[in-house]
Amino acid sequence: MAGRSPAIEQTLRMIKLVAASRCNPILIVGDTGTGKEVAARAVHTLRHRDQPFVAVNCAALTATLLESELFGHVKGAFTGADRDKTGLLETAETGTIFLDEISEMPLELQAKLLRILQERSFRKVGGVKDIECRATIIASSNRDLKKEVREKRFREDLYYRLNICPILMAPLRSPERRQDIPLLAQHFLKTSNICSHRPTPVVSITRLALEALSRHSWPGNVRELRNVIERAIMFETTDKIGLSSIIIDPIDGEPLPLAPSTDARRKDFSLEKAERELIARALHETGWQKTQAAALLGITRATLYAKVKQYNLQKDKPGVEGVSLPASEPAEALSSSAPC
Repeated sequence: MAGRSPAIEQTLRMIKLVAASRCNPILIVGDTGTGKEVAARAVHTLRHRDQPFVAVNCAALTATLLESELFGHVKGAFTGADRDKTGLLETAETGTIFLDEISEMPLELQAKLLRILQERSFRKVGGVKDIECRATIIASSNRDLKKEVREKRFREDLYYRLNICPILMAPLRSPERRQDIPLLAQHFLKTSNICSHRPTPVVSITRLALEALSRHSWPGNVRELRNVIERAIMFETTDKIGLSSIIIDPIDGEPLPLAPSTDARRKDFSLEKAERELIARALHETGWQKTQAAALLGITRATLYAKVKQYNLQKDKPGVEGVSLPASEPAEALSSSAPC
C-alpha cells in the first residue's frame, strides 16, 4: 500500500493493530477501488501468512449458490447435490475468509453468518453436524452500512458484531490523499509487467504528467489510477510517461490513436484543463522555446505544436504569461525508483 499521507498512515496503523490482536471478525469499509482486498491480504499476511486466504464476492453469486459455496452441502441436500461438498469456511481452515461486499449478502444468509460469529460453528446445507469455524472472517463493504441498516437491507445485530475495529479506506479523491497519487503512480509503473517484453522499458514519469494525475478526481480510486498508468505504459513510445500518453477514459466512441490527436476528443474535462495549464506553464518557463518546452513536457515538438494549436495558446494571451513552474523540483523526469 503506497502512500505517505496521514490517511494512509492511519490505515496502515489500523491494519497492524488489528492483525496483532485476536479481533475476529474484521470490517473494512471504503469506496470501490480503494484497495479493500489489498488491506485484507495485508492483515492475513501479518496474522497467518502460511494459511489459506479465501475470497468470495457476495455480490457475484445468487443466495442459494452463495450459501452452498460458504457452508458446503451434503449429498442429496438439493437437486443436483450428488456428493458432499466442502464449503469455503472449512477450506479456509485457520487462515482467512474474505467476504467482499458483504452488504450484498441476502438477509437470510446474514442471519446464518451472525450465528457463525457468535457460536464459531456452522452446518453444511442439509447437514446436522456442527463444524467448527477456525478462520478469521474479514468482511468489506463499499456502502454505508449504517444507512443499509436504517433502510432494512442489513441486519443491525450483524452490523454491531462486525463493527469492532473497522479499517477505513480513504478515497483517492479526498484532499488528504492527493500527496499519495505520485507515489502510487510510480509504484504501479515499477511493478507493472504489462509491457515487459519491450526493448526500451518505461522507467519514469515526467513531473508535469504527475501534476496532471494529481489534479484528476479519480472516481475509480486506486484501481482507476493503476489502469491509467498501465495504459500509458502501452502507449508511451519513449522511456518516460509524458502528458500525451495519459488517457483517463479511452471509451470515447472511437478507437484510441497511437499518436496524440489534435481533436479534442477526450471527455475528461479536468484532465484537459490540467494539460492546457501545464503546457502553458512549460512554455512560459522556457520563454516559449518549443524544443525546450517539449523536452520538459516529455513530448515531441510536433505534439507540442498540435497541443498549442488545439488549446489556442498564444504568447501574449492573458493567463499564459505570469504562470511559472515550481522551482522546488527539477524539470527532468521523476524516477520510478521513488519510495512506495
